[in-house]
Amino acid sequence: MTGISIGWLARRRARKAAAGNAYAGLMKAALAPDFYLTGDVADTFEGRAGMVMVHAALALRRIRGIPGKEAARLAAALNTRVLDGFDAAYREQGVGDSSIARKVRKLAEAYYGMGLAVTAALDETSAEARKSAVEGVLARNAVTESSRAAGLAAWLCTLADGLEAQQDSEILAGNLDWQTGAKVR
Repeated sequence: MTGISIGWLARRRARKAAAGNAYAGLMKAALAPDFYLTGDVADTFEGRAGMVMVHAALALRRIRGIPGKEAARLAAALNTRVLDGFDAAYREQGVGDSSIARKVRKLAEAYYGMGLAVTAALDETSAEARKSAVEGVLARNAVTESSRAAGLAAWLCTLADGLEAQQDSEILAGNLDWQTGAKVR
């Protein structure tokens, strides 16, 4: 019985570490200064939240593409980390406890909606349709201005392809390669 308990605990700790690694990499990529300095994304709370949402959608799409319970558990853990991050960001802004639940719920709804839209866009069959669909998601959700959406969409498609090329074991360890997109940016 002890071996089973220890194995479960080790897997839980490994999943927590993997979710932490994935979240740290996701945040570093989403909040990279280049997006904001070049004007591709507005340097506002909403602009940064939008980039976190898009990067989380890419990560979760890749993780959910891995069969098995461990991938599903990692996706759930990463989702929790992202939502906790939104809560913490509101608290850092000084949002009061009485309104924080409403604001986080509204942001969570946008997060899930954008995640579904980005995933559907990336599932388009042709490269041009993918890019166009991602561009539409970015513009509709005000992640970027319409005039800049094409460039950001192309970059995100390249980043998604890079994540797809990674080994499942690396993804399950939380080591998502966010540098693939940086090489073509």
